[in-house]
Amino acid sequence: MRRYLDEFYAYLKIENRYSPHTLVSYRVDLEQFCEYLGTYFGREISADPGILTEIDLLSVRGFVNHLHGLSLQKSSIARKLASLRSFFRFLCRQQYLSQNFATAVRTPRVPRKLVAVLQTSEVESLLDADFGTSPPSLRNRAILELLYATGMRVGELSWLKINAVDFSSGAISVVGKGNKERIVLFGSKASEAVRQYLTVRSQLVHGQDTRFLFLNTHGRRFSETRIRQMLNEYVKLIAMQKKISPHTLRHSFATHLLNSGADLRWIQELLGHSSLSTTQKYTHLHFEQLLQTYRKAHPRK
Repeated sequence: MRRYLDEFYAYLKIENRYSPHTLVSYRVDLEQFCEYLGTYFGREISADPGILTEIDLLSVRGFVNHLHGLSLQKSSIARKLASLRSFFRFLCRQQYLSQNFATAVRTPRVPRKLVAVLQTSEVESLLDADFGTSPPSLRNRAILELLYATGMRVGELSWLKINAVDFSSGAISVVGKGNKERIVLFGSKASEAVRQYLTVRSQLVHGQDTRFLFLNTHGRRFSETRIRQMLNEYVKLIAMQKKISPHTLRHSFATHLLNSGADLRWIQELLGHSSLSTTQKYTHLHFEQLLQTYRKAHPRK
């Protein structure tokens, strides 16, 4: 089993270019499944090459029932089942497995959760903060401006190369999930921030230039983890009483566009969603915001 897992992790990292954070989630879910299988079959399975011939629908259902018995939240069980489906789909494609048994197991119904979104005034407070003029400071400001301006995922931004940015058209060529390429747009504020950073970027280069747009102080690619840490530092700096992640800026980008009348399918293209149903959660959020405003403002509540 270890061989199949390692092949799958390499596939997710190299071909799908999943972030380290996402890879850790897959690893945790699948290692838990393998631990369950060891108990289910009553033997050590990590070095067992024939284990795939023994996995069936009952063993997968047993795993899901096991998760319910641990009193996990439905959202956690749904995520683990999704990880298992992806793993089995990969095994079927490689002809290691004849059938994806996980597709026949029902996903727990997860209550719809509203995504965290910043008000436009909160975004302005964050982006108008005093970042300073050092190369790392100008880099940090450019990163946050681009995250909000484009709605990019943090992993997509971290892997950007300099030549992907076209200042004349205000467009960036982004490689997203599944190695799919799309075009995102940015405005004058983000353009100014990136241009200022590029005037000092050479001071971060050490040795051969990797040509990644955003570099750390050692001249290497500025990682997704460090971007998250940097954002948290600025949130504390301006004393914002909210928990914010790079994905919060992505959610805010989509919601603010929708609130301004942008077409949902256009937002779908910018976000890189393969299905419109994924983008439609912002419509639900927009309705909830309208409902809250109505209840506060209408004289006959």
